[in-house]
Parts: sequence; C-alpha cells; structure tokens
Amino acid sequence: MNFEAVKAWYTESVRRRIRNCRLAIFFGLLLMPVALAAAVCLVYGLLHGFGRRHEEPLSSATCWWISLAMIPVMFLSNLAVPRKNFLDRHVEEGTRAMRGEVYAQVFLWILLGGPRLLNWALDSFHEMKWLRTRDIHGCAAVLWVLNSNYKRVSYEDIQVALPWLDLDATIPVVLTIPGVVQLRTPPEGLSLTQDMRDSMRGGTHD
Repeated sequence: MNFEAVKAWYTESVRRRIRNCRLAIFFGLLLMPVALAAAVCLVYGLLHGFGRRHEEPLSSATCWWISLAMIPVMFLSNLAVPRKNFLDRHVEEGTRAMRGEVYAQVFLWILLGGPRLLNWALDSFHEMKWLRTRDIHGCAAVLWVLNSNYKRVSYEDIQVALPWLDLDATIPVVLTIPGVVQLRTPPEGLSLTQDMRDSMRGGTHD
C-alpha cells in the first residue's frame, strides 16, 4: 500500500470514531433523564413501600420530595462507587454470586444509570476533541512504515524513514491505535497485528 492509501484508510477510521463519539454523546444525554426518572421512581417505590409499614407512613408528596432530593446524592455516589461491576469478580474467579449481591448490583445500575450515562457522554466528548486535534498525517506516515515491514520497526528506523516526524509527540498517539503493538525488547519499536494489516489492505474498519 502506498502512503496515500494508508492515509485515506486512517482518515476514514478517525472519522468513524468521531461519528461514534457523536452518537454516544447524543444517546447519553438523551437517555440520562430517562435513567434519572427510573432511579427516582425506584427510590419513591422503596420509600412508599417501607413507609406504609410504620404507624405514621410518609405521605406521597414527602416520598416524592425525598426521591427528587436523592438526585444530587446519585451524582456524588457515582464519584465514589467504582465503575467496574463487582460481579465481574465472580466471573473471573468462576464462583457464583449470592442473590443479595445480584440485587445490590441491579439496584446500583438503576440508581447510578443517569450519572454514568452523563459520564459516557462527557468521556465521548473529550475523546472527540482529542481525535480532532491528532496529527493525521504523522500517524498515517508511521502506519505506512509499519505496514511496509513484516517485522519490528525500531524507533530509530522510523525516525530515519520519516526525518521530519516529531517522534516523541507522535508515537504516544500511534500507540492508542488498535492493532499497533509496542515491542519493548531491544531494539524497542513497533509492529502491526496481522488483523490490522488485513484491515488496512481490505479497506475495512472495526
């Protein structure tokens, strides 16, 4: 593949990622109010249900006000609760989760759904801004050098092939591209996975 073909492929790959970020922002902001409403209704249902068991049950209005007041608490809790699903530990260890753990995880999913959708939208926005500022020409040039060699290409060889390239600024960005492999054994350098090579030659994108 010549350089222009590699650059066209990479440009389209970045354009698709930016489009996906826009969709994530749109759906994150669109679904966040729905998720918050579901969480508020869940809190209301719990308050209303448990409140009826007392001699002086909470009124519906009080339950609603308390439920709405929980919205800031949801966002603050989202900062403290790890995003990783704690049920993943059972998957990794091959153990069975207790029923209470499953209920607790479902409760957290509903309670923190709105804040995490907002996080998803904000993360996608930051990624989109980052993608728009990356050096497409420089990254494509490195990909072209790597694709032209079926073996490791050292950083020194990349600099020799592309003397105009700011290697220190470009390599960290190239390492974020799926399919680029960093080889740390001397001489340190980069290579591409076979799937990446096939994707570039076939003009396909993940």
